[in-house]
Amino acid sequence: MRQRKYLFFQIYASIVVLSSAQNIRQKLGKFDEVFAWKQLTYDIDGSVFDQDVYEEPYNLRNTRDREKRQSDSVFFNNEDEPVRNWNQQSSIFNEPQTNSPRPLRPSWNNNNQSSIFSEPQSNSPRPLRPNWNNNNQSSIFNEPQTNSPRPLRPSWNNNNRPNLEPPRDERRPSGVTTTVRPIDEAGRFFVQYNNIPMGVEKVGDRLFITIPRRRYGIISTLNYINLDRDSHQLSPALKPYPNYSTSRSLTSVYRTRADSCGRLWMVDTGMIEIPDNRQQVQPPAIVVFDLNRDRQILRYPFKSTDIPSANTPTGLASITVDITNDDCENAFAYVPDLTTYGLIVYSLKQNDSWRLSHNFFSFNPTAGNLNIAGLRFQWSDGIFSLTLVPGAGNCKTAYFHPLIGTQEFSVSTCVLQNRTAVSDPNYWSFFSLLGDRGEGSQATMHDYHPASRVLFIAEVGRDAVSCWNTAEPLVSTNIAILAQDSQRLSYPADLHVTGNDVWVIANSLPRFGYSRLDTNSYNFYIYR
Repeated sequence: MRQRKYLFFQIYASIVVLSSAQNIRQKLGKFDEVFAWKQLTYDIDGSVFDQDVYEEPYNLRNTRDREKRQSDSVFFNNEDEPVRNWNQQSSIFNEPQTNSPRPLRPSWNNNNQSSIFSEPQSNSPRPLRPNWNNNNQSSIFNEPQTNSPRPLRPSWNNNNRPNLEPPRDERRPSGVTTTVRPIDEAGRFFVQYNNIPMGVEKVGDRLFITIPRRRYGIISTLNYINLDRDSHQLSPALKPYPNYSTSRSLTSVYRTRADSCGRLWMVDTGMIEIPDNRQQVQPPAIVVFDLNRDRQILRYPFKSTDIPSANTPTGLASITVDITNDDCENAFAYVPDLTTYGLIVYSLKQNDSWRLSHNFFSFNPTAGNLNIAGLRFQWSDGIFSLTLVPGAGNCKTAYFHPLIGTQEFSVSTCVLQNRTAVSDPNYWSFFSLLGDRGEGSQATMHDYHPASRVLFIAEVGRDAVSCWNTAEPLVSTNIAILAQDSQRLSYPADLHVTGNDVWVIANSLPRFGYSRLDTNSYNFYIYR
């Protein structure tokens, strides 16, 4: 009997140790592992989705209908709208075009709270969809849809196997195990394997995580984790933000940025990026949420002059918000275009946007060859990340770089905010080369820590997070590697400084695109 009790205790202890080991956070260089997933799961009103689901469950349809009825009419119009199913093959070309009114840009009072609740809306409502043909400018939606110029992400053939050769060549790399064609997944509500997290940002007690719709089966593109409640879990389920119903109004979001006025900004590309079957289901737009009330308060569709090509929306992968002297009304947003090499500037006060061009927004062809996770490929992504550092007077200095390149550039925000700057004969000289981080230092996002004057950089070329003291010259010897790992830091897709913390997400994207993720191992990591 005593031996049996001892054996039971050993088994129980082993189970406890094994269970605890699965939730042990590991360190990686200077960073602590916060969360890790083999595959993502969702929690919608207590229903957990941890395996593929073909159709939207009936109870979620009821939830969506109920939440729509309860939506505040100030933010959401009450007219019936067609239910959008992101997993069907549809496009803006066959959706009914309605001129339903939508909420205008809110005014912000001195308490940084939206006064849209108390101020009468004197301006006339405007159509949800923009007029893309103002000033006799052609619309990308009535131009022929072509797969033009750049070799974006991997080119995919009809077997959903990544093709590293030009699209006309049907040869395939060896060792590929992907067997499902993306087109065959049309109509599916949740395809767990296709959910690849891209952006991360901590705001208060919430951690926002974005999942762009690059395949079918993405439940929600904008999600969050409640850090107060879920921090004890290694792989918590994601919750759609602000709720399941409202989250379905967003097509595809890559990254978010919060401002000091309690607002969350993002670009909704409006595009479902199914390989060989891109679908522009609504115009690309800047979207802003009021985090204090968890309500969408702005959707600004870009003008036709902002979107020069049908594939431009695929490159609207980040946004930077600029507020000076806590003036919440006078905010600017800078949106890099990595696909057609430009920078879109949006003024909240003017509720208008304009596009800038410069050679520094392009990629460096000598840095286009990448070797990540043992996979060799070539990309041509241009300007990818822009961060702000102190400048002269009310002007800040914008540091920016392309993904494909190792150099860092700068320009005054006063130049960016001047819509007529391009007409200045000296416009091209307003931009400067800061320096070079060194060979193999191709990077996605970077962000600035004001107190230390240090710039933190997410390097995909070296599977690393590095930093540079901006008081020193930008040369390779002044770049310090803070963490590096070819498995656990494979493709650091986003990096953001919040207070004195640096948050990073790594998502193994090249392995997903060119090979196959091992769903029995951890593939996605968040570090702090």
